[in-house]
Amino acid sequence: MSLDSIKSPRGRPKTLDRDHVLEVAMNSYWKEGVGNLSLNEICRRCDISKPGLYREFSNEDGLMKAVILKYHQEVLSPVQHMLSGDAPFRETLGNLVSFATSVDDSEGAPKGCLLIKICEAQMHLGEATRAQIDLIQDQALAAYKQWVEHAKAKGEFSADMSSEFAATYIDAQLSNASSQLARGVDHETVRKLLLVAFSMLE
Repeated sequence: MSLDSIKSPRGRPKTLDRDHVLEVAMNSYWKEGVGNLSLNEICRRCDISKPGLYREFSNEDGLMKAVILKYHQEVLSPVQHMLSGDAPFRETLGNLVSFATSVDDSEGAPKGCLLIKICEAQMHLGEATRAQIDLIQDQALAAYKQWVEHAKAKGEFSADMSSEFAATYIDAQLSNASSQLARGVDHETVRKLLLVAFSMLE
């Protein structure tokens, strides 16, 4: 086959950098909140056209879903991996507190959990984003439950509560801590409150 017989693809060449768009969108949503950013502003920050973004993600809902998936893979998955380890329950609990209250001191760094922030902006979310969030939350609850059950089997969890209730309690406390950090509460204060809340699990 000669080079002359190879036809160029129709339409404009694809120049959009998907990873760059997701990185910019994730950090923008994380710092400023979904409800405070228009799709036009995301396009401006990424230096792309709206039609170009639509070609890649279909719509704003598709972009948000992709952002949530990226956040889950880069930030939340390591936590679930930590919960599945064989470290003592108290040690893992301390690591979970450290993760939940960690703060990047660089100027303009995101605070709190992006997933929680997006959950609090339900009116701005599309169907695909909501479904992805529900799936991730179900996976998190399942991971907490399995972690608690493993601790019970090793005699490291003595609180009088079911594994299901403990999982829900842990998730609620982490969500509350994230919301406090996002509101600007000092991270050391949030850390101490979380330690008190989790003390009933030991």
